[in-house]
Amino acid sequence: MKCLYTANTLLGKFMLALIKNDLKHGKVESFEPKVFLQGGDTLDEYGVKAKIVWLPGHTKGSIGIAVGNSDLFVGDALMNIIYPTKSLLFGNQSDMLESFDKINSYKSTTVHFGHGKSVNNRIW
Repeated sequence: MKCLYTANTLLGKFMLALIKNDLKHGKVESFEPKVFLQGGDTLDEYGVKAKIVWLPGHTKGSIGIAVGNSDLFVGDALMNIIYPTKSLLFGNQSDMLESFDKINSYKSTTVHFGHGKSVNNRIW
């Protein structure tokens, strides 16, 4: 499996080296998704009042989930490993920067990361 990420920071490059090592030794299992979601879709049919937010950049198909006006789950579009920041790894930097603008538009929202504690939204 080929690694499709790039990193600009020292911490990001360290994380990238770890990922490449895992890929080299076959520690990452591939999978086939059963449900495909797009920006604008809702999760109503699953009993959740939430809307899908398209957040590409970290990976091609990255999404977030907006729950009401108070919570935004952003996966790895942002990270809070040591401190809250933009994703340290990305597949497409320009898409990633557009996703940050979209996240910034959710003013009074709690952001929930794929990694780390949740925080109140701010300008990323």
